[in-house]
Amino acid sequence: MTLEQAALVAQIVGVVVVAATLIYLALQVHQGARQMRSEGRQAQLTYDQTGVYKFVDFPELGRIFSQTEIPSFEEKTKLFFWMIGQMRAREYEWLQYRNGAITKESWETYSGVIFFVLGTERGRALWEICQDYFNPGFVEMVAAMMKDVPPIDFWDRLHAIQ
Repeated sequence: MTLEQAALVAQIVGVVVVAATLIYLALQVHQGARQMRSEGRQAQLTYDQTGVYKFVDFPELGRIFSQTEIPSFEEKTKLFFWMIGQMRAREYEWLQYRNGAITKESWETYSGVIFFVLGTERGRALWEICQDYFNPGFVEMVAAMMKDVPPIDFWDRLHAIQ
């Protein structure tokens, strides 16, 4: 084998090694992206469960949302900060959706909670005073989503169950 032939073989081997390395790196990046999406979904589930368990720990939140009497300052404060927590979780999910980290279907599932959180006139009034703490694009999206949506009757239906 001549020196020229050896150089050609070395070049071919080099190209094969580079191609194999690129394939390996592409697989690693793909696996890392899948792991990141999985961790994001786990974080979203944790946020959601935390909000649900707050209602178990503090069932008066439902009463405060739905009662006709004006709640005390302490009650409004509890509801206000619960709302910030729930809407912050939705904002995080919305940002994840916009960045391509979650699918449209996942976002639509998570965003349904907004109808619940802002389902009463009191909830909407509290949102009006806390929305300045959120991403302006998220606030615009929520406004468009809630436009012309009537209040929910969830609390009345829950109260009526025997």
